[in-house]
Amino acid sequence: MCGTPCQRSNGLLQSCDKWSVGPLPPLFVHPSNGAAMTAMPPPSRRPSRRRILGAAMAVPPALILGAQTARAASWGTPVTVNSWNKINARWTANNELQTYRPDCVWYEGNTLVIKAFNAGGGVYYSGRVESTARYGYGTYSFTANMPNGRGLLPAVWAAYLNPWLPEFDAAEIVGQNPGVVYQTSHDVNNVQQQFSRTNSSGWTNSYHRYSFSWFPDHIDFAVDGVITGTTWYRTPAGTGLRFIANIAVGGDWPGNPDSSTWATADGARYLKISSITHTPYNP
Repeated sequence: MCGTPCQRSNGLLQSCDKWSVGPLPPLFVHPSNGAAMTAMPPPSRRPSRRRILGAAMAVPPALILGAQTARAASWGTPVTVNSWNKINARWTANNELQTYRPDCVWYEGNTLVIKAFNAGGGVYYSGRVESTARYGYGTYSFTANMPNGRGLLPAVWAAYLNPWLPEFDAAEIVGQNPGVVYQTSHDVNNVQQQFSRTNSSGWTNSYHRYSFSWFPDHIDFAVDGVITGTTWYRTPAGTGLRFIANIAVGGDWPGNPDSSTWATADGARYLKISSITHTPYNP
């Protein structure tokens, strides 16, 4: 069913399908000039202390004579992420219950769909994808419609994978608590800093933009363009993160599903992602 083997840092050998879809059309319009974009502009961020000091200090021209002019930091053009490894493996990390299958992931038009369902006899099938390409500094953005349901943990995130860390979670929602979305940074030693936002109407079953912006010395997390928190620490070289999306079933955090989890018209739950983009940042 699947081809290329993928070795995980926990020693689990998995197989993957590599597949992609063609370029996707712009999905957003720039709020200031009406230009079409594949992603909204990255959320604004507070300036670093280094830049504030630099702006306040006047340097006589004689002191910089012959010195190279510093290259200003800049943002690149958003790139649509649509080439994936589809995971085919039983997943036991965190005491999770699901088996990932390639046929639980597909595209409906431009929307990536991941399905989770109860196959009976204590067997749960779900989907997980990891981008074939790695990406560096910049904004990682998912416009996602997350499912609810007891014992589910849908997530959109990114990680090095080999080695696993660092990891940055753009959004995780515990299925029985759909009014809270969690965003978490994991450094190379798995030291974690978590932020959350609440929504009285719930975050599930409607589209929201979950993102983080990765800079050399910090990470900004945002929901619908509003920054929820900042983690300050100097990360490894700015290349190597893979985009990841999945639905975990059961496990230490959400607990086990029950009959209410699958009480839907077709007995399944879906994670739908209409836009996945990387906007490069050049320090």
